[in-house]
Amino acid sequence: MPTITGSVEDVAGRPATGTLRVRALAVRRNAGADAVVDERTYDIPVVAGVITGSPVVDPGPVQISLSTGGRFRSWEAMVPSGTSVDLWDLIESVVTPPPSATYFKMPPGGADGQVLAKSGGALAWTDPPTGGGGGSLVEDPPGSGLFSPSSAGLTEDPNNPGLYLI
Repeated sequence: MPTITGSVEDVAGRPATGTLRVRALAVRRNAGADAVVDERTYDIPVVAGVITGSPVVDPGPVQISLSTGGRFRSWEAMVPSGTSVDLWDLIESVVTPPPSATYFKMPPGGADGQVLAKSGGALAWTDPPTGGGGGSLVEDPPGSGLFSPSSAGLTEDPNNPGLYLI
């Protein structure tokens, strides 16, 4: 049966002080099948950024709550068997990572009528393409979120029905 370990700090690297709380999500049989685990909360100190004095925690579903710097966060997690488990491993097992995105720095310059285009791994100002085109998409019916081509110049992608090549 594991203890909960780990360090807690803010975005500037300053160690946190607070409390990590752990409790069983529901009354259940313990991992050794010789006792009942109740739902009482156990407070574990976080001192100078370090989780200290963690008891041996019975493996199974728990609620973990972290209270530091006036903030309170809570997660439902599954404590694995073993000798120790890092707090982040418990949190990471139940949180959804933010969507990944690619960001580009806006280049200086640009003249009236120019557009931004991806150029390698960056953006660059350029003149808009000429020739072709002439089509557009119209929301049909208005407010529906559905779009259809309004004129020539748009061709439906045969490999992706509903997507149009411009």
